[in-house]
Amino acid sequence: MAKQKAFLHIGLPRSGGELLDAGLRRHVGTLSDEHGRSVRLPARSEMEMFNAAVEIRREHRAWGLRRKDVEGSWAALCRRALKNKDTVVFSHPLLAGCTSDEIALLVDQLPGCAVHVVVTVGPPDPRVALFRDEYDLAEVLDRWSAAVRSPDRVHVLAMDPDRPTHAWHALGSVIGVDTRSLELPATPVPATDPAALRLLAESAADLATYDDLASVPDEWAKLVADHGYDARGDLTTLAPAARIDHPDAQLQLATVADALTETVAEVVRLRTRAAELEQRNTKLERKRLSLKRKLARVG
Repeated sequence: MAKQKAFLHIGLPRSGGELLDAGLRRHVGTLSDEHGRSVRLPARSEMEMFNAAVEIRREHRAWGLRRKDVEGSWAALCRRALKNKDTVVFSHPLLAGCTSDEIALLVDQLPGCAVHVVVTVGPPDPRVALFRDEYDLAEVLDRWSAAVRSPDRVHVLAMDPDRPTHAWHALGSVIGVDTRSLELPATPVPATDPAALRLLAESAADLATYDDLASVPDEWAKLVADHGYDARGDLTTLAPAARIDHPDAQLQLATVADALTETVAEVVRLRTRAAELEQRNTKLERKRLSLKRKLARVG
């Protein structure tokens, strides 16, 4: 009997993987492979998958969460995934930065599954100089390929920002879903944890320059070919931002500007989360008082 397949779409941060994740969520419930088997997303919401990724990365404090807010999130998703033999997809860019130990813990909770890793790769990002574990393709593939053990289970998708549907169809091909009639939603704003944003603001001068990044796509393509990974799309076309009058300064300025945009979006997300938790606490307090009154009457 064929093993159940589990796809971990980890995507390098800001590679465009968030858009593919949003596409999967938009069409959840209608996804099926060429054999008619359902393709499911064990996480019922973006927040569930986010909590699971934060738990695995042990980053709850960086996101302003308590340990108990995320504890058990990944195990719960895995139990849901293993209830039947459907193909399942887990997707979140935070997983790209998992350490070898975190990856082992993650994979161990999917016993009996043929685990595949899908890495979405966009144009080289200047942040690679600060966050090699997350932004450097070689580092990411080295850790994740060791966990799945077989190079044909490592899929690298080239994500051209101007033609995202190519990567969308490539992802569908990898997991066995025909995405040609499934539209992508609007591009979401990727989130970056507050600690990373602070480091970026303090270390703008240490960002990789245009010259540092110019040869990276060719190096990526050679790396993928040499290791026998499944490449979808042409990695060599993922060039960094085009040269202008002062490319390094402009590239760094654009990166910091993006970080400020992310900060605003993150403040909104955290305020929304705080409001949700406050509302939940209010309901729990009402239930507690109601139960207290009932017990007082009985007594």
